[in-house]
Amino acid sequence: MEFLAFPDHPAAVSLGEDLLRDGSRKVIRHPSGRPWIVGRWAEADLTSAAAGPDRVVLLGRTGASEADLTAPLRAGLSMAGLDSLTRRLSGSCFLLASLGGRLRVQGDLAGVHQVFHGVAGGVTVAADRPQSIAALTGAGIAEEDIALALLFPGVPWPLSTLCPWRGVESLPGGHWLRVSGEGPSSAVRWWTPPEPEVPLSEGAGVLRQALTDAVAARTAPGRTVSADLSGGMDSTSLCFLAARGSSPLITYHHLPLDPSNDDRTWAALCESELPGVTALTDTPDAVPTWYAGALEHGSDIEGPYPLIRTRGKLEHLAGTVSAHGSGRHLQGIGGDELFHARASCVHALVRSHPLRALRSARIVKSMNRWSTPRALNYLRNGTAYPDWMAAAARSLASGTGSPMEGPDWEVAPSLPPWVTRDAFDLVEERLATAAARQPQPLAPTPVHHEMLRAVQVCGTMTRRATRVTQRYGVSYEAPFLDDRVIEATMAIRLEDRIAAGRYKPVLTTAMRGIVPDGVLGRRTKGDYSEELYTGLREHRSELLALCEDSRLARLGLIDGAALRGLITGLHVNTSPFAAFDMTLACESWLRAVAVGGTRVPAAPGRSEGGER
Repeated sequence: MEFLAFPDHPAAVSLGEDLLRDGSRKVIRHPSGRPWIVGRWAEADLTSAAAGPDRVVLLGRTGASEADLTAPLRAGLSMAGLDSLTRRLSGSCFLLASLGGRLRVQGDLAGVHQVFHGVAGGVTVAADRPQSIAALTGAGIAEEDIALALLFPGVPWPLSTLCPWRGVESLPGGHWLRVSGEGPSSAVRWWTPPEPEVPLSEGAGVLRQALTDAVAARTAPGRTVSADLSGGMDSTSLCFLAARGSSPLITYHHLPLDPSNDDRTWAALCESELPGVTALTDTPDAVPTWYAGALEHGSDIEGPYPLIRTRGKLEHLAGTVSAHGSGRHLQGIGGDELFHARASCVHALVRSHPLRALRSARIVKSMNRWSTPRALNYLRNGTAYPDWMAAAARSLASGTGSPMEGPDWEVAPSLPPWVTRDAFDLVEERLATAAARQPQPLAPTPVHHEMLRAVQVCGTMTRRATRVTQRYGVSYEAPFLDDRVIEATMAIRLEDRIAAGRYKPVLTTAMRGIVPDGVLGRRTKGDYSEELYTGLREHRSELLALCEDSRLARLGLIDGAALRGLITGLHVNTSPFAAFDMTLACESWLRAVAVGGTRVPAAPGRSEGGER
């Protein structure tokens, strides 16, 4: 799926009509006959309704029908009134509305359906990918922001919203884009995080229904659907939910290399509890190893590809399930981010309900193996988000990781040792400048801000992954990242998210009666270090070539010799390669952009030398 949306304005006519000349795109027109939505999509992903000149279009996976949209339109739906419609939608989709000549364009909270916008031909254009807008304007990439993409595990909010294409902006989650024929566009907030006040005894039912609806929105009678069955609790929950529907179900399991990884044991147990389901299992020698094809030029040039180490494996998965008739593949990304017990839950609970926090505090202290002084220091300290961000900028120099005592609003960003001094200075300056502008967090407390940022990272991964799998006719689906699921999880009381001796108590409670109790009792988690080491050995020569001919090095952002040391060195664990993935993704993206003809100039005002 891809699209661009134009206002009902004469200046937009030539832009839209030019896109239609190759005959491969579809069009939905304004009542005036001018192009409104131009792009490519499957008919199964389109739900639309009209009443007079007004129209609402949903693009994506949703349980809504044409009748669900028609009734409010005929009742005189307003732009603000669309908020209530949005809150009832299950699944994940884009919403585009044209009411009284004005447009509303929005995606979802996680960014699986991310809206980008910019000005072309004097009018605001919205799209599902930034390069589509850049192609209209002739703009190139924002080279001054490339160094930020080297941060790991990611770029903190609000710098995380920066688009790598010049003149293009991304719409923040929880907002919709207001577009009129004349004047600038504006982002309007429609969603705020719920207060965590719902007891688990009540909230589990709401979450169960949200997850049931999320899976149902992706299945249809007679259409085959596939799902990961890693053996972990997240993917397992989705498999059992999908098995309750009328769609034929295929489960997919990839045998781990490490014989001590018990994922296979748990996956086999689940398969025995899923009669009538087609179970596919791939052996390690049948699947591309990690880092296979990592430097190949992908067709998706939105930005650095976040799943770079497993892109070859993802393509193999898509081809496999497609050959067995699946057009939609469910996977459990987002489950860890929503349901893992966070120490920051207790930090927030101490401030709102000190007495209720005592039991949870003892559990968190034990789980983290903290001393009593360490636990008390964590619970006592805290800081406003702008101060945390300023401290994060300062901590880059010291390499201390966490910028201060108390909970991190996000995982503290770091830079790898192979970046140059110039790249280091650029990033430190950008973080400090952003902090000085006093940015507001995504939610009032660190626990909910961190949760939203984590699901946004997952949303980006899912959005980019589906562009890979779509080449095989398969969409990559993440039900845990649906708005209703996120909202239901965030509404549950903080103290109910942590339980002694229970792994992911919120999810296990919601899935009770759907997933067998024996499966819900799993407390282990598989390790895939052997996959990384094997992939590194098999593709070391290709990765070393990166050190000899790197566009990042030409820009003066990394030192090739230092990077070579990582690739050829011995490592007691895989942690250094989290940072390497970000570097590899940036390099691959720059090469793909160059193949597409976009010039990548040298970083402004910086020399090529200067190691950190």
